[in-house]
Amino acid sequence: MKNLSKYYLASFLLATGFLFSGCSDDNPEPSETNEPIETGYAISTVSGAWPDQTTYLQWANELNFSSIDNENAIELTGSASTVTYNGAVFATPHGAPANLVKYIINSDGIPEEEERIVVPGANTFSTLYFKSETVAYGTVAGGISKLIVFDPSSMRITSEISLSTITSLIPEADRTYYLDMIERDGKLFMGVHYENNFSPVNDNAYIAVINLNTNEVEKVISDDRTGMLFGGPSANSGMVKAANGDIYVQALGTTNAGGAAPSGVLRIKAGETEFDTDYFFNLEETVGNICYGIYYTSGGKAFTANVQNESDFWEYATGEPQFKYVEIDLGAKTSSGPVAGLPTTYASRTMLIYEADDNTLYFSTATNNENAVYEYNVSNNSSSKFFGSTGGYLTGFSKLD
Repeated sequence: MKNLSKYYLASFLLATGFLFSGCSDDNPEPSETNEPIETGYAISTVSGAWPDQTTYLQWANELNFSSIDNENAIELTGSASTVTYNGAVFATPHGAPANLVKYIINSDGIPEEEERIVVPGANTFSTLYFKSETVAYGTVAGGISKLIVFDPSSMRITSEISLSTITSLIPEADRTYYLDMIERDGKLFMGVHYENNFSPVNDNAYIAVINLNTNEVEKVISDDRTGMLFGGPSANSGMVKAANGDIYVQALGTTNAGGAAPSGVLRIKAGETEFDTDYFFNLEETVGNICYGIYYTSGGKAFTANVQNESDFWEYATGEPQFKYVEIDLGAKTSSGPVAGLPTTYASRTMLIYEADDNTLYFSTATNNENAVYEYNVSNNSSSKFFGSTGGYLTGFSKLD
């Protein structure tokens, strides 16, 4: 149990710190102005073996290629994931001190560092939530753990939210992780995971409820039907919010760490700040084996990542990928099985789902033979390879606008 948790910690730090150059047509002619480009796609890939890894960040105007490399990418030392917001790219490279780096895409289509935030004493930014153009929240992990408030336009820390209410709740924990954040009704719901000696302290799942008007922790809610809220195989993929305002929280469970809590999904109903006692989706029982993370589309489809061989959940023992994308129904609490046409992939190398439109989803995959993105047709439930990546596995893929 202890060793598995150590393996996961290393994998988590690699993945969290949720590409294109195949066609020269993707690169615009130099502009007459110096205005940054705020349309198109930003993609990051990671290449190399730990600890000597490099992240490559690049931009593409269109997705009109079948293969990409790193020819037009800039390099970031170490592994990093990326997200986009308001026309900019935010990268979270792993390595002390924790850095959050903001990039714009210059008029030549090249990512260019604009500003960065540095948090001494921590190793990486683990979760970001953007409330507005001037207010955002970020958690850091590895060493100290804290929740900061920052201005994404100026990249200046404006405040820090005290988490003493959270840490004092379980005094026997020697590490506390803050993963995944969702805002609703002026409150921030943040996943919390307590560890002692690299193992969960108990079988419970915890969510901190933070009042964004006062920037104070109101309470920490818990549920013993599942445990270990530890995000998912991409940034901020442990909680989702449905169109009606219900929040669904996916937990890894503790059965793979010597506990008894199964992998599952909890719900916080719209307008409420407690777990719904009438709802629990036992993923381990319904899907089979442990599930990791949750994804939700605008059309109401939901997906999770399901381990195929739970004895190699952390993907160290066999040297083989172990996860399948699986479609689930949060309302009916059922599963229709693995997504058709997708290979078994490495969760430790990030699993991304990008929604292009109501009928098209893109799934990132990483195997021992190929890194790729698959296009999934929602209406006929079919997948086909969209493009391959010779530049590494994907850690970020989204539109700027």
